[in-house]
Amino acid sequence: MRARSPWVRHPECRWDSAGTVSISPLAAFAAAALATLAVPAPATAQPIVPPCEPVLDRATPEVSPLARFSLGAAPGRDGCGLAELVGAWSPFGLAVMRSGHLHQQLRLVVDLPRAEGTERYIAWLATPALDRISMLGTVTPGEPFTAPVHWNKLIVVVSREDAAPPADAPRWSGPVVLIGRSRSALLENLMGHSIFRRPEM
Repeated sequence: MRARSPWVRHPECRWDSAGTVSISPLAAFAAAALATLAVPAPATAQPIVPPCEPVLDRATPEVSPLARFSLGAAPGRDGCGLAELVGAWSPFGLAVMRSGHLHQQLRLVVDLPRAEGTERYIAWLATPALDRISMLGTVTPGEPFTAPVHWNKLIVVVSREDAAPPADAPRWSGPVVLIGRSRSALLENLMGHSIFRRPEM
């Protein structure tokens, strides 16, 4: 009695009498797509910002590491920061507002040179595409800062302004000194991958 092969014969595969297998164009495309996804991402990956050692003692123990991220210095600048996303209590694990947006607070502590004269360090909230920017307020180095945030993917920017900007300022006008991305902002949508733009699709 002939032993049964442990390999499952896929319907897209064709076997001849010599035991050679050939695959259909659809199966070949699927294999190529999987191989493309398996290739490590090139240098487009977001850089990991090292922890801000001077303010690590301000970290909240109850906050998950996934809800904590660091702010790194912009090119040619000095300083760092620590940001935490703290969700409001909810019996369902995730608090949302009536609008469907997340109900959470941003806790921010920065380590920066002291501002001089009328200069101010201003914290801003932005989406990864920078299509929405909102001013959070003035931050003082070494002092905790808290503001409500309701976006899922966000970027925190700290700029140095000559004076406090108006409440309706559309974005920063001074130099950016710190920038950090939430963990969720590091995720990429694979629907934009090249394999989904092939003629076969």
